Amino acid sequence: MCGADLVEQSGNLACTKCDFVNYQNPRPTVTGLVLHENKLLLTKRAGAPFKDWWDLPGGFMDKGETPEEAIKRELMEETELDIRIDKLFGIYPGTYPSDTEPFHILSMIYLATSDSGDAQAFDDVCESRWFSKEEIPEQIAFDSNQNVIRDFMKVWN
Repeated sequence: MCGADLVEQSGNLACTKCDFVNYQNPRPTVTGLVLHENKLLLTKRAGAPFKDWWDLPGGFMDKGETPEEAIKRELMEETELDIRIDKLFGIYPGTYPSDTEPFHILSMIYLATSDSGDAQAFDDVCESRWFSKEEIPEQIAFDSNQNVIRDFMKVWN
C-alpha cells in the first residue's frame, strides 16, 4: 500500500514499513457431484490447467454469490443443466496450478441431482459425460477433486 518491499511472514506477504499484510488466503470454489440415474457427471477440461483431463463440474465463486447460487450458475454455464442441490457433501482444500505460482482453493462440494441427462459442453468444458461407479476414469483434474471422488466412492450406492 505504501510502496515498500514485502517480505514473507507466516505464509503471507507483510510490508517492511507499514501494517499492510497481503494474506495468501484460499480462493472459494464450488464443485458438483451431480447424479442422474445413478451416474456421475464429469466434464472434460477444454484448456489449462489439466487440458483434456476429466473433472467435476464447478468453478470459482463470483463476488456477492452464495455457494448455492455459484454451483447452479457454474453447472448452467458449463453444461446447461438445471440442478437440484440435495446437500453439502463437504469442504475440501486444494491447490490450483497457475503459470506464475500455484494458489490455494477451498471448495464447497454439493451433492446434486439432474432430472435431465442431456449435459452439454460450454465455457471451459469440451465434453460432458455420465459415468457409472465402475467407469470413473483414473485421471481426474485437481488434487481436491481426486480426494472428493475418493471419498464419494466410499458412500456411492
